[in-house]
Amino acid sequence: MISGAKLWRLEPPPECYYECGPPFDVVVEPGETIVLDTNIWYHSTLITGDRMSIAIGSEYD
Repeated sequence: MISGAKLWRLEPPPECYYECGPPFDVVVEPGETIVLDTNIWYHSTLITGDRMSIAIGSEYD
């Protein structure tokens, strides 16, 4: 995260549910990084407060 803050709601894929646990929330602040495969993990995001979020995403094979 470059600027702002973002709330990530993460839910594991069905095949991992019992090992990974129930859905959970993560707040990513400036200077922090979250790395996850969004093609596997279900997720939603919310920008918290009156802030602006700037993020960089990449896809790798």
